[in-house]
Amino acid sequence: MGENIRIGVTVGDPAGIGPEITAKLLSDTEFYAAYPFIPVAPESILDDAFKNILKIAAPDYEILKVAGIPAFKTEYGKHDPRYGDISMKSVKTAVESALAGKLDAVVTCPINKHSVALAGYPFPGHTEYLGHLTGSPDFSMMMASERVKVVLATTHLPLKDVSAVLTVDKVLKAIRNAHKSGVLFGKPEPEVAVCGLNPHAGDKGSLGDEELSVIEPAILKARSEGINAAGPYPSDTLFAHTDRFDIAVAMYHDQGLIPVKMDGFGKTVNITLNIPIMRVSVDHGTAFDIAGKGLADPGSLKNAIKTAYKMVLSRADVRAD
Repeated sequence: MGENIRIGVTVGDPAGIGPEITAKLLSDTEFYAAYPFIPVAPESILDDAFKNILKIAAPDYEILKVAGIPAFKTEYGKHDPRYGDISMKSVKTAVESALAGKLDAVVTCPINKHSVALAGYPFPGHTEYLGHLTGSPDFSMMMASERVKVVLATTHLPLKDVSAVLTVDKVLKAIRNAHKSGVLFGKPEPEVAVCGLNPHAGDKGSLGDEELSVIEPAILKARSEGINAAGPYPSDTLFAHTDRFDIAVAMYHDQGLIPVKMDGFGKTVNITLNIPIMRVSVDHGTAFDIAGKGLADPGSLKNAIKTAYKMVLSRADVRAD
């Protein structure tokens, strides 16, 4: 499939399952032949995964090495600031290569947020760090399964803080980015359904006024720009009728991610919208409880790489038109 497409895969936290699932796909000759990719990591991390987890000889593969990381033996399932630093330096290496045109897309394996915080990075997740690295303040996080695609108006926040930070601009940005993402899925003019924040979408203000003061004005502004947006809808009802919209906009993390993952856990991908590079991620965390035991399923990473290929090809088709 993509002899000229270069997909970089960061292996994530060394103590998690990222190195194992990456090594499994590098050694899957059928998949790797169809979807070749370039791991982005200190070489010793993958060497350890092949030798001590898979217990096989490493195949030949191209690697984008992360500079300045000495060889070390990984302690799986452990929080460590060194591992957090390696995770973020790997992402930075991949992003810089993509910005320089050396990679067509970046796929990320999971980082551990606690280890990242221990390393002194002030970012709650990949999405925010990618926005910082690319100088893109108007990014959005999308989670996508085969049937359900959701863009988040807020991302990694405690639930108690969502109402205080939710603004017309945040909701409008999410609606705009949802609209623009439609082309990646063959829907240049997608139907965008917007969730309410409160039960029953506020019930005309009796259960909260965010729908009236924030969400509805954002929808009206989006519609004035020619975007096919509607709502706000009660999210429990909306996600029971996924055949009636193309992309949903959710107000907070779990409101959007629960229905997506129920539709296709292990096959869902995380896409960062409105940054100057293409980035796709797996739908799971570092899984410290099984890390280093050879039990990790590479299915989500496989789907993320396939999605990155589709996005690159879709973008190429759009530019050709």
